[in-house]
Amino acid sequence: MKFYSGNENINGLIENAMEKIKTIVDSSTIVGEKVVTEDGTTIIPISKVTIGYVVGGGEYADLSARRVANHFPMAGGSSGGMSVTPVGFLIESGGEVRFINVENKSLYQTILNMFNALLSKVNENQNSQEEKEEKNEE
Repeated sequence: MKFYSGNENINGLIENAMEKIKTIVDSSTIVGEKVVTEDGTTIIPISKVTIGYVVGGGEYADLSARRVANHFPMAGGSSGGMSVTPVGFLIESGGEVRFINVENKSLYQTILNMFNALLSKVNENQNSQEEKEEKNEE
């Protein structure tokens, strides 16, 4: 069996797919955009990215008249998948940095707990400001 040494078609298929993956995945996919609340707390989402990719192909034909130029017709294909899973949040508040893990927990419950904690902190700040204003008026 004769093999053609220049497999530009397969190489092009692999290179094209890898370039597409590079455009999808970057560092902002893993470490998200920061969110700053009114009280100065900074929340940064952290995610896990999983990518699976497969490519295959080859030249096919019997050694008869199906030959095209210097090589046989090429058959190939590629497929891939990507999954982005939230892992947790980095929270910076008052010079203290904490990591809240959301894996192995209900994401809904974790976000609800974070929202409740944030709401109670905002209420505490608002109450302390009202007390300061009352003292200043006296």
